[in-house]
Amino acid sequence: MEFEHVILNGQLRPTTEAKVSLFSPALFSSFGVYESIEVVEGVPFHLHDHLSRLAESAEMIELNLPYSTYEIAGWARRLIQENGNRDCLLRIIALGVTQAEDEALVALLPQPLPRYPDSYYWEGAAAITFEGSRPLPACKSLNTLVNYLARRQAIRAGVHEAILRTNGEITEGSRSNIFAVRRNELLTPPSDRVLSGITRDIVIRLALEAGYRASEVPLNIRDLSRFDEFFVTSTSMHIIPIVRISDALVGEGRVGPVTTDLMDRFERYHREYLDSRR
Repeated sequence: MEFEHVILNGQLRPTTEAKVSLFSPALFSSFGVYESIEVVEGVPFHLHDHLSRLAESAEMIELNLPYSTYEIAGWARRLIQENGNRDCLLRIIALGVTQAEDEALVALLPQPLPRYPDSYYWEGAAAITFEGSRPLPACKSLNTLVNYLARRQAIRAGVHEAILRTNGEITEGSRSNIFAVRRNELLTPPSDRVLSGITRDIVIRLALEAGYRASEVPLNIRDLSRFDEFFVTSTSMHIIPIVRISDALVGEGRVGPVTTDLMDRFERYHREYLDSRR
C-alpha cells in the first residue's frame, strides 16, 4: 500500500518530496524523536497521548518543538483524511535543526500497518534475548541502533521478538514492552528504565481495573523459569503472548489465562475507543 501524501511542518506534500538533508544533525547524532500511532478506519488510537510523549521525549534531549501538540494533531487528522482514511501506522518524526535552519522539521509519514500471524495470538510466539540497552531509555529518540541489531538477530533466529538484557536484567523488547505473570500478578520493568509505551500503560490500567496486582520491578533473566506467563505489548502488536524465550519454555509453553484475559479486555477497549470516535 502506497500513500500519496505526507506533511512537513504543516504543509501537505507529495510523498516523493519527503526528503531530509545529508547535513541534518539527526543523520550523525540521532538528534530527534518520533512516535508511531495506529490508525484504524481513519481513527488514530490515543493520538494525544502519543503526542504528549513526543513532547516529553523532545524535552529530554532539549529539542525545541516549534508547534503545539494540538497543531500536530490537526495535521495528523488532515493527513489521514487526505490519504483516504486508510489503516496505517502514522509516524511522527521531529528532527533537530542545523545552524542554518530556523526550526525543527516535524514530519508526518503514513506507512502500512504491520500485521502479525493469528497463530501468535492463539498459540504464542517465541523470542530470544539480546545483550544491549538503549541510551536514555525513557526517551523515544531516533537512536535505535540497538533495537535494529536486536530485531535483526531475532529475524535470523526465526522468532518474533528480541528482548534486551543488560547484566542479567531484561528490560524491553526491540520494539515492545515486556510483562511477566507470576501467581496472577503482572510484573513489568520500572518506567524509568524503559520506554513506557501507550499500550503498556493501558494494559496496566485494565489489569488493575480487573482486580489483578501489577508491580513495576526489575526482571532478571534468571527468573524466566519462575514466570507462569510472559507477553509483549506495542502499538501495532497490542498484546502478543511469548511462550518460549531462547531454548526455555515459559510456564507450560502455552498461552496462559491471565494473558488471554488481558488480550480480550484490551481488544474490547480498543473497539470501544475507536467506535466512540467515529
